[in-house]
Amino acid sequence: MPNSNRERGDYFERRTKAALEADDWLVVRSAGSLGVADLVAMKDGYTPRLVNCKLTHYLPPKQKRALVDAAEKAGAIAILAWSEKPGWVGLELVTRHGSTHLPMLHMPPIQRNAR
Repeated sequence: MPNSNRERGDYFERRTKAALEADDWLVVRSAGSLGVADLVAMKDGYTPRLVNCKLTHYLPPKQKRALVDAAEKAGAIAILAWSEKPGWVGLELVTRHGSTHLPMLHMPPIQRNAR
């Protein structure tokens, strides 16, 4: 298990990506990015999602505005993902007027590369 905050955040981003992929989303991770979204998720028939991953259920107001602005500009919706409880990703739709909880996603087991 990762021990620094950065490692824990990166690990959580990868786990969130895997959880979305298990739900049939095509997900692109912008690793090491300092942009507004950690993940971009797309699925046929759905509006694309810009996802900001946090270890806690808190997105600072400035980051929230930037995420919503970017989502509106891209024709996407803004999503906050956080570590709800072990093995689960909490999801929240973020808008200028508030937020709405979405169903949690289960994180699939991490697949280790066979050598």
